[in-house]
Amino acid sequence: MKRVLSIAALVLAGGTLSACGGGAPTDASEEDFCSSFESALTTLGEQAEAEPDTEVDLGDAIDELESTGTPENIPDDAREGYESLLEALNDADGKTVEEVEDDVEDPFGEGDDADAGEALGTYYADTCAATS
Repeated sequence: MKRVLSIAALVLAGGTLSACGGGAPTDASEEDFCSSFESALTTLGEQAEAEPDTEVDLGDAIDELESTGTPENIPDDAREGYESLLEALNDADGKTVEEVEDDVEDPFGEGDDADAGEALGTYYADTCAATS
C-alpha cells in the first residue's frame, strides 16, 4: 500500500517541482482532459503495484497528458501544477518503483509549489466529477 501511495503521490505532488515551460496545449476539452488524466491515474496505480525493482514505465501516460493538454479555462495555478506534474512524471519514468518511493518523501512541498499541486487536484476533482 505504501508503494501505491508513494507513486500516486506524484499526481498530487505535481507542484513540488518548478514548472517546466508549458509546452502542452491549452485548448483541450474538459472531457479529453479528464480522460487523459484518469488514464494517467490508472497507469500510476498499475505501476505502483509492481515489485520494488521494476522499472516504472509512464511513457504512454506522459505522451497522452502532453498531447491532450488542459482546457482553456483552467486556473493559472492549476496549469502550473499540471506542468509540474508532467515534469515529475518524466523524472520518475525509467526509475525503479523503489527509487520513486525514495524520491517522494514530502509529496506536498511548501509554498507556491504545494499550492499549484493542490489547485490541480481541486480542478481535476471539480471538473472531472462534473463531466462523468
